[in-house]
Amino acid sequence: MIVIYTEDNDITTNLVMDWLSVLYKGEIKRINTDCFQIPIQNEYFIDISESINIKAIWYRRPGRRPSPIRSIPPDLLREKIDDQKLESLLMYSANKELENINAYDIENTYKAKNILGGPLKYEVNKFQVLRIAQDIGIDIPKSVLTNSKSKLTDFYDDCQGEIISKMHDMLLCDINETHSTYATYTEKIELNFINSLPEYFFIGHFQEKLEKEYEIRSFYLDGEIFSMAMFSQQNSQTSIDFRRYDRDSMNRRVTYRLPADLEDHIRTLMKKLNLNCGSLDIVKTKDQYVFLEVNPVGQFGFVTGACNYHLHKKIAEYLIR
Repeated sequence: MIVIYTEDNDITTNLVMDWLSVLYKGEIKRINTDCFQIPIQNEYFIDISESINIKAIWYRRPGRRPSPIRSIPPDLLREKIDDQKLESLLMYSANKELENINAYDIENTYKAKNILGGPLKYEVNKFQVLRIAQDIGIDIPKSVLTNSKSKLTDFYDDCQGEIISKMHDMLLCDINETHSTYATYTEKIELNFINSLPEYFFIGHFQEKLEKEYEIRSFYLDGEIFSMAMFSQQNSQTSIDFRRYDRDSMNRRVTYRLPADLEDHIRTLMKKLNLNCGSLDIVKTKDQYVFLEVNPVGQFGFVTGACNYHLHKKIAEYLIR
């Protein structure tokens, strides 16, 4: 059996499963991890001392989170609680318990020697990754974390007025009623915006704005690196963040090969992060390659589509080897 932890609407999973249906004759079990609901009517039972041995596991999108408890379930109480502090602590404890059960369920229900991705690797700490990359010898942008208007002004001056804001966590929200989507993007920060800020604000992540020649998206699969160059600078709509797609004039995308020493550094970085797959973003400036981030569950369909890497087939072959 091959088990795939993913999300209900992930097209990448569908395409890999298409290849598995051709190449693999065993059972394929897909577990959509969009949400872990608290069992009410159905039985839930796990023997902590046992796991089910299978051929392979692909943690494509393992970021399942339990629906939070917002009020104390009656079956947790033997008598009414009137103390607000005690009630909030009980809710915190119950939610923490569910988080731990959910994490154990994803990580230990099935066991396999052949594993792609990781049960707890839906995301990484981007700040920590930047520091590790720098220590390895990979160039990174000037980056600061601050809640201080004066420190942000100093950073703005240090970068000659060319800085951007970066979100650590990407917010993506589909609004069904209006058939629209809200998402966070990288933005250039202007001086008039800084001047409008209070002396202290919520901690933000700021980086120097790089003068790009082009951007590179690389997909890492068990030591192999498949790269694509995107000429996002040629369109003002995509020059700061290529995800602001111009559907009427899409960026040119071509097959690309990173320098051998940078590929070696990337392999070292992925080993230090204990990742055997993931999507990496890199900027090519006039003089250097600058690493931005790695996403353990990042999309790669547009990479394989533009460059004919056949990555969906390669993942299927990895799972059945």
